[in-house]
Amino acid sequence: MKNIYILLLFASSAFVAQKKDFKYSLSGVQKVVLLSDTTIKLEVGSSQELVISDIDKNSKKDNVHWLIQNERDAKVKSKEDKRKGLTAIYPGGKDDTDGFGFSILKEGTTLYVSDLKSYLQRGGLSFKLPKNINISVDAGNLGSIYMEGFTGEVEAETNTGSIEMKNVTGPITANTSVGKIDIDFDKVSQKSPITISSSVSEIDIAIPANTDADLELKTQGTVYTNFDFKMPEKKGMPNVSGRKSIISKLNNGGVKIYIKSSMGNIYLRKK
Repeated sequence: MKNIYILLLFASSAFVAQKKDFKYSLSGVQKVVLLSDTTIKLEVGSSQELVISDIDKNSKKDNVHWLIQNERDAKVKSKEDKRKGLTAIYPGGKDDTDGFGFSILKEGTTLYVSDLKSYLQRGGLSFKLPKNINISVDAGNLGSIYMEGFTGEVEAETNTGSIEMKNVTGPITANTSVGKIDIDFDKVSQKSPITISSSVSEIDIAIPANTDADLELKTQGTVYTNFDFKMPEKKGMPNVSGRKSIISKLNNGGVKIYIKSSMGNIYLRKK
């Protein structure tokens, strides 16, 4: 009986600490620009809205984590009580998102969502957006980017963080100074060129075998691919290394795909 009471107490505390999702209608919006300095997770939502949620902190917790989380939730609840009736003010503007700490500005068909809090106050952000909307996301100096399922145009920028995309079509522009890039294309849009670059780390790209593309690959490392580039093989995958750009066509040629890693290897996979 005592154990059941403790579990109910923990569940109740976690429920109280759970913040309600913030939702914003994207009627008339064609592009969303997200600016923060923390890790950003983007998923496809079920409505034409921007949805900001608390990251689920209660999944897959053992008993020790439950205790730690319960203490943290109690502190959060105490802070929320102190803030009651007061409005948060930030150097970048006022909070337009009911306590999530973002300013929202719509200019024409573009929606700017800017993080007002310091990265020290963030443990990661979770967003949901419509599948076909155009997205520009900048995770600043420290954050990484993860997104899945989008069919619109995507621009992604980080400094030290990584960039990971799954089931996207592009057009894609992805750039990071230090982090690695991993992109799995569901299919490759022929609308606009695709540019993917990392100054230091490896780039791993998977595209459908029937993709029509004009390729330019550039690195001081090595390019590995299982497309037919007719180059000397290395460990089962053709080695097409070189200090200059490697220029080739896939199938009949098509959209320009430019991939550059100044120091890391490039992996181009056929799927």
